[in-house]
Amino acid sequence: MSLQLLRIAGMLALGMLAAAPSFAQGGAPRTLVVAEDVVPQTFDPTQSSQIKTWYAWQLVYEGLVRADASGKIVPVLATQWTVDPAQTTYEFKLREGVKFADGSPLVADDVVFSFQRLAEKGLPYAKDRFKSVEAVTKLDDHGVRFKLKQPDAGFLLNLGSPFVVGSAILSQKWAQSHDPKREMMGTGPFNMISYSPNTQLILKRNDLYWNKEAAAKVSDLVIRYMPEQSAQIAALKSGQIDLMFPSAESRLQLKGDAAVGTVQVSSTNTVRLNINTGRPPFDNVDVRRALSLAINRAAMAQGAFLGEAVPSAQVPPSYAWAPKLDSLKYQKYDVAQAKALLAKAGHPNGLDVTLNHLAGYATYLDRFAELLKTQLAQAGIRVNIQANQNAVWLDKQNRADYEIMDNEYAYQADPLFYLMPRPGRQGPTPPEMAALIAKAQNGSADDYLPQLAKVAVMQDDLVYPDITVAARNAWVSYGSKVVSVAPDATLSRTFLSSVAVK
Repeated sequence: MSLQLLRIAGMLALGMLAAAPSFAQGGAPRTLVVAEDVVPQTFDPTQSSQIKTWYAWQLVYEGLVRADASGKIVPVLATQWTVDPAQTTYEFKLREGVKFADGSPLVADDVVFSFQRLAEKGLPYAKDRFKSVEAVTKLDDHGVRFKLKQPDAGFLLNLGSPFVVGSAILSQKWAQSHDPKREMMGTGPFNMISYSPNTQLILKRNDLYWNKEAAAKVSDLVIRYMPEQSAQIAALKSGQIDLMFPSAESRLQLKGDAAVGTVQVSSTNTVRLNINTGRPPFDNVDVRRALSLAINRAAMAQGAFLGEAVPSAQVPPSYAWAPKLDSLKYQKYDVAQAKALLAKAGHPNGLDVTLNHLAGYATYLDRFAELLKTQLAQAGIRVNIQANQNAVWLDKQNRADYEIMDNEYAYQADPLFYLMPRPGRQGPTPPEMAALIAKAQNGSADDYLPQLAKVAVMQDDLVYPDITVAARNAWVSYGSKVVSVAPDATLSRTFLSSVAVK
């Protein structure tokens, strides 16, 4: 793609150019067909911790605000907000004239309902983002107050996540007669029409969308769930789909096709090894340190990710304030030290562990599991790969029914969530770490990132709650029908509303 076309694509994404002619403006229907390889587990934005499930939500739902790539908070459903001197009371003024896709107006009751619902029914992963919230109350039809238990430097950042996990605003009236796990209806650029399980999700442009500059450029968005990348490639080349998210090897296959365009994104997605510290021997810090030292991150980036990744600690290296790998004690590759630590922990002959592996998620994760087994064996850690499909893997994760498990963490608007222990997924958080996290959250916004850097150093020392291995690249490939594509480092799918087609 030329530099000029990339510039135009970026301007389209920001609403700086006039919208392309659309069906609503009298033109012919324009449909964008996108392939995804993992089906959504639920449409309820409070009920999943899996990245690829979030992709459907964010096309339909919106939050009060949005955090841009620099961390700046920009208005969405709220136009302005105030914070009291104690930093525990936030008052938001809702945007007037906003309607849900069914025509009902957005009012404060919907915001109160959405956060009460999160508190009462949300998955711990989603609730943990807003655990500082004590109460959400209505001031008037377009005013709402959030009362926090204590200052939370990451509160607005969590509200602004592009993935709207726990922060999506639902219609109270609609939710009383519909099941949000099976249906979606929000204020966003698209509205859900139908879902054929494991096959296809059909969305239509929301012509009541309040943000006319960012209105969807197509009349219909069809998302086809195709687990095999080879089938996606064939469909892209034949024109059956318009856009896909290729793996590293698929990108190589598409590279020589002049009819296919590709945009590369240096993402903040990190692939990790979660450790269940609630089970022996993983409650022993020296065992965890040995695991981390036995991983050759550089070789993993080359082998598992075909060179399309960089070694990473908990906070991806793209964050300038993050501690560098070479400054951390247990992010290096040292088999001899790993063996010595295992012996010190009472395992001179090594140990056997079972990996809860997410099978069918991505080829790079399959390679990660196999290479991990090979690498850990050098230190005497014998890995049994238990390949589990999505539902089983998630259940084991959420019930902490595993020893170690592979995982991928998406972009986080609040960088604390690269570091935050996940409630119920591992053993108790070390008190000194809990205190340091609380200090970061309860301190000033200016001191937030320096405090998080200290948390990252402590997590390296304690190898808790997980071992981060690599931050991967990603790509968007598209056919000749597509005019513009402008993804960003979050790998959020919100950019699909700005994709124009011929």
